[in-house]
Amino acid sequence: MRTLFTTLLAAAALALAACEAPENRGEPAIWRIADADSEIWLYGTVHLLPPDLRWRGPRFEAAFGAAEELVTETDTGEAASAELASLARRLGALPEGERLSQRLLPSQEAALHDAADRLGLDFGLLDRQRPWLTALQLSYAAALRAGHRPEAGVEAALLGQAQRRRMRVSHLETPAQQVRVLAELSAADEMRFLQLTLADIEAGPAAMDAMDRAWARGDVDALERLLAPEWQAAGRGIHEAVILERNRDWADQIEARLAGSGRVFIAVGAAHLVGEDSVVDLLRQRGIAVEGP
Repeated sequence: MRTLFTTLLAAAALALAACEAPENRGEPAIWRIADADSEIWLYGTVHLLPPDLRWRGPRFEAAFGAAEELVTETDTGEAASAELASLARRLGALPEGERLSQRLLPSQEAALHDAADRLGLDFGLLDRQRPWLTALQLSYAAALRAGHRPEAGVEAALLGQAQRRRMRVSHLETPAQQVRVLAELSAADEMRFLQLTLADIEAGPAAMDAMDRAWARGDVDALERLLAPEWQAAGRGIHEAVILERNRDWADQIEARLAGSGRVFIAVGAAHLVGEDSVVDLLRQRGIAVEGP
């Protein structure tokens, strides 16, 4: 389920984007929170994009230009990425002698073989991993095959600009926290994650086009409608772990920042900012005035 993966790991980024870059008639949504000595912007991102997709707009440029600090989901630097990869390999390995294919129905094993062949992945390696890690690798390979690149993603652009401006950069989660979101799923939920990923790859990238267009033009209502069936298919356990639990933690962190001072630009996966119990919704439930859609 590629949409699920895109909302999860910024450090192992994927996309909401379609194969062809859409014509952007607006810009992604942005929200603003302010008090006497604080100004916080919330910006929904896509972690990996086609290089020719245009997403910058005047609201983004004004907000990011005024910010003193950039906050992203997690550290995506070289050392942190190496830490994430090492932890994923360790937590994602099956016990010696076990094979993922032993847990699959014949039709599911055939689908995994087919996906590995089409994406140029080693089935033997995928077969020695837990379902969640195999699903991540399939999703990432499918995005790359479709022309998406991490260096074209929103976070990559923001971090490069922040470094040139000598902005402070901080994070809401550690790489280890992000990996454990999936590593600690129940056995049933991580198998569901793999099954949905295989179905998504078989269906092709067409369904992602509508989601990408909604994100790029800032249509949060359309984005919510497109995401809802994804989370319904994933089930409550995955939705809770991937989105809801993290939203509550991030809302706590944002509220604490509002009690301080300064101008902060917070960039997180777009799915965390739309719909019921999103970060925006949770802040509003607490009586915090959030300007935006």
